[in-house]
Amino acid sequence: MKRREDELSFEGAWNKQLKEEAEIKPKEEEPAPQKEVKVHEEPSFRGQRDVVENRTEFRVTNKQEETVEKKHVEVLSEPSSKEGDDFDVEW
Repeated sequence: MKRREDELSFEGAWNKQLKEEAEIKPKEEEPAPQKEVKVHEEPSFRGQRDVVENRTEFRVTNKQEETVEKKHVEVLSEPSSKEGDDFDVEW
């Protein structure tokens, strides 16, 4: 005896969805736009080059060192604020 289909089970919902997609698919099917294919030409071979290095020295530019300015820090003998001073603080 064949079991009746139950739409609340996973298999029943799956089968129902497949049937709905099969009915809708032929109507909605549109041809996909064709992509333009670019054809690249193969580069021509220019031949082998036999180059001999004949210089006696290499010239390299000197790297300039960055000069770091030293900050002048003034050291006070006592703090600039004292206990009990009011500060104007904006929060």
